[in-house]
Amino acid sequence: MSRRGIQALLMVWLLGLTGLGAWAQPAEIPRIEAAETEFVQALQAFERGDYGLAYRQFRRVIDAYPAHRRTTAAWIMAAKALYRMGEYDHVIRWADEFVARYPTSRYRSEAERLRHLAEAALHRRQQATRLITLGILLPMDADNVPLTQALFDGIRLAVAAHNADSLAAPVRMVFRDAGNDPARVQAALRALIDEQQADLVIGPLYSEQARAAAEVAEQRGVVLVAPLATDERVSEGRRFVFQANPTLTVRGALMARMAVYGLRLDSIGVVAQFGDPTAERMAEAFQAEVLRLEAAVPFYKLLPSAQAWAQLVQHVGRDTLARVQALYLPLSGANAPVLARAALSSLDRSGLTPRVLGNAAWRDVQAALQASRYLLTFSNDFYLDTSRAEVKAFVQRYQALGRMEAPDRLVYTGYDVTRFLLAQLPDRAALTDLADRIRTAPFYQGLGIRLHFEGGQVNRALYFHRYRDGRLELLR
Repeated sequence: MSRRGIQALLMVWLLGLTGLGAWAQPAEIPRIEAAETEFVQALQAFERGDYGLAYRQFRRVIDAYPAHRRTTAAWIMAAKALYRMGEYDHVIRWADEFVARYPTSRYRSEAERLRHLAEAALHRRQQATRLITLGILLPMDADNVPLTQALFDGIRLAVAAHNADSLAAPVRMVFRDAGNDPARVQAALRALIDEQQADLVIGPLYSEQARAAAEVAEQRGVVLVAPLATDERVSEGRRFVFQANPTLTVRGALMARMAVYGLRLDSIGVVAQFGDPTAERMAEAFQAEVLRLEAAVPFYKLLPSAQAWAQLVQHVGRDTLARVQALYLPLSGANAPVLARAALSSLDRSGLTPRVLGNAAWRDVQAALQASRYLLTFSNDFYLDTSRAEVKAFVQRYQALGRMEAPDRLVYTGYDVTRFLLAQLPDRAALTDLADRIRTAPFYQGLGIRLHFEGGQVNRALYFHRYRDGRLELLR
């Protein structure tokens, strides 16, 4: 390059650094030809991207000669080279020293700008070392998109709330379509972990897909939390896989504990519908737990059909019913409210008033007075107190996303599960024992769901409601 070309390049660099139109030094500052030559060489090294060499050469221009025309320019260019090398702490110290030595220099504003850039870059680097990557594994087929969107809205609002805390480790989200095929679910989870560096994962939606994903998560040692799956095989025998939704077995067992310890019942009959695997599983777990707690289960009756609920008393026998304090009647399916009314009406006709115990399917019973007659008490996995200030604030944040409708339970579930998980991660180092932290975390009251793993892999926190005096009450 000709000397004229180098001088032109030098002028462009200097103008670009300062944003000023004049770089001429005061006349009394000498021009040292050797320093000029070395400055140009340093500038050429900078242009080539050899920032280490450029920095050393700019330092020589500063240190090897008394003050000259290129001294302050070399300071600025040395700082620029340090910045390009990622030596942000050094840039800050270098810029501070420059301002201290040359407080009236026309290059002071450029030194301060470089210091600001270095501080910002240093902050980004520190944040990156603290960054936690949350993987989201949900299906995107036409049938499931509304469910995925609702759950994702809750997750993103939880992450935003977490990241608003400047002291918390920052979290970023990465997403993969889980699909519905187990093989595809496993491939998607591997991609989340291997390609997108997910540190923990929420999803998939359903038990079958969650069981497939659980195999990969356990192999990789990555925490996976299934938000909805109720099949106990999802997390059974695993260390890194958790179920936020209590399994059917847990639901039955917790209702039994409530009956024996909370309601002080010691004689409870169990009735379920044959061929309803959901109800049967809860009924079996309820019976087993009642017996373990040394209370009595005088009978366990399976009704032959849905129509049999209307003749509940006849199928069990009036005398048999009269011997128990309470009846556990687990139901499932969209028709559960109709079956519940049929069962209560059968009891009405008998004149017997045992306490009726149930599961979440009983929450939609439309006969409050009739239910109150039997002090109907049931477990519930979701309850929203709309009078809470936190709930009202959440609705506003949700609608700020452009949603016109009120958030549904999946939105709240996504939010509560994510807030709970991130509460166990004060910093990135906590990822090393995250599974243990989840198991031992204290009881968590979310906006709509409760979470408490009590040393295991399945959430064991439920609400308990009862009907009394024509009103539905939160019992516990």
